[in-house]
Amino acid sequence: MGDKRPYKPRKPGAGRKPLKLNYDAAAILQEQMEAAVALYEEDNSLQTIADTLSLNPIKVRKLLIMAGVY
Repeated sequence: MGDKRPYKPRKPGAGRKPLKLNYDAAAILQEQMEAAVALYEEDNSLQTIADTLSLNPIKVRKLLIMAGVY
């Protein structure tokens, strides 16, 4: 009942995976915002913009609000 398992050291290199090297969330968000604003200024509906950018209409609305257009 009181037997303990022997200690097993961890393998080196295990743990959190490295981040993607060329991933920049701020740049991607800025590109989406600029594209959404350009399409919105052409009098497209939110649904049309969402379909074009492959986004959710709520996300498109949020991007337009953040850009100060909507």
